[in-house]
Amino acid sequence: MVDGTWPRNEIDRFILARLQREGLAPAPEADRRTLLRRASLDLIGVPPSAEDVDDFLRDQRPDAYERRVDAMLDSKMYGERWGRHWLDVARYADSNGVDENVAFANAYHYRDYVIDAFNRDLPFNDFIVEQLAGDLLPEPAEPTAEDDARTRSRIAALGFLALGPKMLAEPDKEKERVDVVDEQLDVVTKAFLGETIACARCHDHKFDPISQADYFALSGVFRSVSTFDSIATVGRVAQRPMATAAQRKQLESWRAQAKKLDETRDAARTTLTAAERRANFARWSTLLAKPTPNMLRDALAAAERDARNPLPERETFIAARAARDAQEKIRPVDPPRALGVNESKVDETPLHDRGDHMQPKGDKIARAVPAVLERVLPGPIFPADSSGRLELARWMADSENPLTSRVAVNRIWTWHFGTGIVDTPSNFGVIGSKPAHPELLDYLARRFADGGWSMKAMHRLVMASATYRQSSAAHTALPEHDPDNHLLTRFPRRRVEAEIIRDAVLATSGDLDRSIGGTLLGIGDHDYVTNDQSGNGAKYDSNRRSIYLPVIRNAMFGLFTAFDYPDASTPIDCRPRTVVAPQALFFMNAPFVETAATKIAGALAAATNDSDQRVRGAFRRTLARDPDQRERDESRDFLAELERSGLDRSAALARLCHALLSTNEFVTLE
Repeated sequence: MVDGTWPRNEIDRFILARLQREGLAPAPEADRRTLLRRASLDLIGVPPSAEDVDDFLRDQRPDAYERRVDAMLDSKMYGERWGRHWLDVARYADSNGVDENVAFANAYHYRDYVIDAFNRDLPFNDFIVEQLAGDLLPEPAEPTAEDDARTRSRIAALGFLALGPKMLAEPDKEKERVDVVDEQLDVVTKAFLGETIACARCHDHKFDPISQADYFALSGVFRSVSTFDSIATVGRVAQRPMATAAQRKQLESWRAQAKKLDETRDAARTTLTAAERRANFARWSTLLAKPTPNMLRDALAAAERDARNPLPERETFIAARAARDAQEKIRPVDPPRALGVNESKVDETPLHDRGDHMQPKGDKIARAVPAVLERVLPGPIFPADSSGRLELARWMADSENPLTSRVAVNRIWTWHFGTGIVDTPSNFGVIGSKPAHPELLDYLARRFADGGWSMKAMHRLVMASATYRQSSAAHTALPEHDPDNHLLTRFPRRRVEAEIIRDAVLATSGDLDRSIGGTLLGIGDHDYVTNDQSGNGAKYDSNRRSIYLPVIRNAMFGLFTAFDYPDASTPIDCRPRTVVAPQALFFMNAPFVETAATKIAGALAAATNDSDQRVRGAFRRTLARDPDQRERDESRDFLAELERSGLDRSAALARLCHALLSTNEFVTLE
């Protein structure tokens, strides 16, 4: 039984009330080392060092754990870890995939925007608006440098709408356009509303109260947006300069002046050419009128006299050319370009029979949100002269929207615990799962919206709870009615994602490059990443964090594939977790794991010759703890056996480090 002292905050009161109704009890609190490792892998995606653990164990202040959580939230690595979660939902990739797998060489601007948004704790309601309509938000009248930076980042945010896979060589260009609209509608409604509205394209939704008319009403918003710079033959996805209005105006002014100077210079060149022809004609006419034996010499002498007395037209041309050259020297730097969308003409449409764009029927349907969602919050009024993206985004981001905040906090919960309160995070509909703790979901959603939509505030609330701080060990027999631990009688133990595995190996060896931002793609924009022989031009040999490695549709990085990185062509609400033999074989044979083990062993060998100290050091470097007696004895025996087989001491130690990096403990969040 648990008394009333167990709850640490409101979350625990909801959890405990449900557990007690089911006759269950929570697990004891995890030990401090486990808590620190859990928080570190969860928030920043790398394990703590042994020294970090030692410092934490020595810190006996009552708020020592909370201080560590705050430090991690302030780390730039937090945005990389949690931004990666959102990139799953946004189906982020650096290539198009499907029929024409061309590079999205500028997609990384969206990824960097997401990382920065998480690091500066951009309110989630603003995060929604910027990704759907950041270009439509007004700029301050007297912007600061920070304002200008945010304006530029809002252009990058539009990558959310543009990143989806597209049949770029589709011969039916109208079909290509409406398929892109369908994909955008699908990802937006799943990501922010937890609704599968795209299922109503061909007919009324089979389960949820969403009609086909609702689908086409909402599609009018996305039909009024252009996602292509060119759609002919092989389409090119739209790209926009990441520039403020003042920068665009300056660049446009420079280009207009440069064009004018180009025209002046070209006209002066034409006039000069004509004048020189006339002068040459006159010179030769004079000489030919009275031919002499020295005609050629006389012609050269006449040309030299003309050169010493240049034509006025030449002076005019030289001045015009100098003016154009001077203009080039003050050319503003071209702003980087990012994937995005542009406003287009308003395009409302009637129903399409069976979703076929070639079979419209009935009258056009005015843009609107699904009628069932207007029962709580009236839908936006869509303007006649613009797409309505901004109005739709603000409606979604309204604190009274019945779905948005619930979907958002459920995603946060999912990424902390591995399973959501609703364990179908992108489907809150009839065939989605029922919430395990519905009252808790309502409470968190209201607190999230009323508290300024702060992601970091939600992290602090969740991670301070006794629910989060439970041990992952099963302290009682698993209840028959909750074998999957949806009610949270213990912390859910699980393997970390592919990126965290790779980053943890590099961090443990000291090789992790922690620089932020930029691209590693190395392939020109719209160049083919893969070819018809299934070649892949992307490179993965950097020691940067895994979030910066290229994500290539149709040709995923081998490590990602081995550890369940899903198809980046659709929104990913929760990654699958398999345990299969190839994962162990990968760790046994992966060169980067072997390199890390060798480096760790080299450092340990240089530090001491004592076998016990080397074993202890190997455990502390890889698992951030001392070995117990059994582990110490077995490790010594392992090293001795390897040395008897002919390996030198350093190579044997590298094998031990390799084995420790390959343990279940190393890749598991407990």
